[in-house]
Amino acid sequence: MTLILPDIFIEAGFTPANPVQPALVIRLNSGTAGLLNTNILAVDNVWYDLTSDVISFAVNRPSTRQQGPLYNYQAGTATILLDNSAGTYDPDNAASPFAGLLAPMIPLRVRANFGSLAYPVYSGFTDGWFPADVTYSGDYAELTVSATDGFKVLAGINLPAVTITGVSADTGARVKDILTRAGWYTSAEKQLVDTGSSTLQGTTLGSDALSIMQLAVDSEIGQLYINGAGAVVFRARRALVNDTRSNTVQAVFGDIPGTVHSAGTELACSTVSRAIDDTLIANDIQATRTGGALQEVQDTASQARYLFPRTYSRTDLILQDDLTTLNWAQWVLYVGKTGESRINSITIDPHVDPFDLWPQVLGREIGDRIQIWERPAGVASPLTKDCFISGISHDWNTANATWRTTFTLQDATKYGSFLTLDNPTLGQIDHNAFVF
Repeated sequence: MTLILPDIFIEAGFTPANPVQPALVIRLNSGTAGLLNTNILAVDNVWYDLTSDVISFAVNRPSTRQQGPLYNYQAGTATILLDNSAGTYDPDNAASPFAGLLAPMIPLRVRANFGSLAYPVYSGFTDGWFPADVTYSGDYAELTVSATDGFKVLAGINLPAVTITGVSADTGARVKDILTRAGWYTSAEKQLVDTGSSTLQGTTLGSDALSIMQLAVDSEIGQLYINGAGAVVFRARRALVNDTRSNTVQAVFGDIPGTVHSAGTELACSTVSRAIDDTLIANDIQATRTGGALQEVQDTASQARYLFPRTYSRTDLILQDDLTTLNWAQWVLYVGKTGESRINSITIDPHVDPFDLWPQVLGREIGDRIQIWERPAGVASPLTKDCFISGISHDWNTANATWRTTFTLQDATKYGSFLTLDNPTLGQIDHNAFVF
């Protein structure tokens, strides 16, 4: 069987001094390459293609659920195993074409082209270049390069304390301000920041850039992550309700591919991980903003159902008033008061149906709504759930051309019931809950 594969590119972005700078880059004191109006200025970095030496790679963009609707998105990582038999990637090889350039913090990206579309899979910065401890026969050698995305950068920049600033800024404005202070890229490709749904207290900084932004986003109940192209993404609280990619199913997956549903036709997935447990229950929410009074909301029916209260407490919120803090607590209670029969993740093998599945595994992003159908043994009716993608991982091995993508999932059931204006299903007064 002939495998249908995307064109995959794994590239390192070396500095303009590296040997793969384009031929027409202007070079001073050169009779041929130093001509104004003839040669071009050097670019920020030149992308060198490592793909031919790649043995395997793994990309992981994880998240952790805190409670109710709150998620913490961690730094995305990449681990790439290279054939280093020629010593090309050995940092101590003076004869390497990259001698002196194989260092930490080299931009690294994974891209794919399939059909007529290009997909950014991962973008980050190298942690280091690590020759294998094993000595192989026949002059064969391996080396691992690992990378971490922009959250590593932002977590490593401490912003000194200042006089209070940014009073009444919305959450998006706070995120942009912190990115500017941290010296993050200013281009639209590297910042995708919504206007916030909440306004915040001022900040005196005095901590690392990432944690300052994460506190603001927790106070908003928004999303903050690095996308596949390496951009810092802030999505406001209502994005999961209002954005098309989150309020409308983007793809349907299940165990009988080809089955037609109202939301779309089932695509194949190899495994579905389900859970029914108490880990996410929160039926006693205690929320306090800085300088404010405790706002506590409880659901007695939930506490009776699960025998005892299950408290989730925050005392560090930077909302501007106690009423907004109360609304924050009510939102968390609404989403967290019932235990979920949920789908934790699905795994997809795109080789099963390449023309339909490659665009899905390469093109889906955190926050996309998908629908899952599963038919467990002995269960009369199929199980179906709408879910948001909350984490993405890819594993690729060139030796046997295997690729596996896993989507970590967040249950979207509660988000289908908020009042949404101009929506025929979610726009019914007395039928849908108001969104915070």
